[in-house]
Amino acid sequence: MKELVPLSKASKILGVTTKTLRNWDEAGKIKVVRTSGNHRRVPIEEIERIAGRKQASRTKTLVYCRCSTQKQQENLERQVGRVLEQCSRMNWIAELYKDIGSGLNENRKDFRRLLKRLRDEDVARVVVEYKDRIARYGFETFRHYCESHGVEVVILNDSVKKEFEEEMTEDIISLVASYSARMYGRRGGRKKS
Repeated sequence: MKELVPLSKASKILGVTTKTLRNWDEAGKIKVVRTSGNHRRVPIEEIERIAGRKQASRTKTLVYCRCSTQKQQENLERQVGRVLEQCSRMNWIAELYKDIGSGLNENRKDFRRLLKRLRDEDVARVVVEYKDRIARYGFETFRHYCESHGVEVVILNDSVKKEFEEEMTEDIISLVASYSARMYGRRGGRKKS
């Protein structure tokens, strides 16, 4: 008799959600067995088949680099060089995404492109030098998003950077300036009595 596992366990093994497994079942992409209580169970052979196919098809590495200001352009280029060099050492096929902008700004052009690209089946991992290159706050949400699409997040240097206070100060100033502009811009549009 073949070994069967519940959807929750199969989803963890495959790195997808249980909803995805139910969708695959309905689309005929995965063979499941129904229990007498009508619960889905996935044969180990099916998990191995899909895991092998997923592993073989996921070959791309997305590299993301960011700096806060134009003045840091040289730092950005050095960051790109270090990360691409590491990818080369690991024999990873890398696609580069880079931005100049605050880690608090979620509307960075290449960051948005990266988020869309993560959904593709050929993406194996995202590589960043420091986790704050992705976002100043909310990195764990980003990691969860990646993992829900079967994408690994690789942080090359998990220690805190020396210029942390400097960049944090720039981000706070940028944030205050942005909200001030919105507030005063809104106020300027009102008619005076």
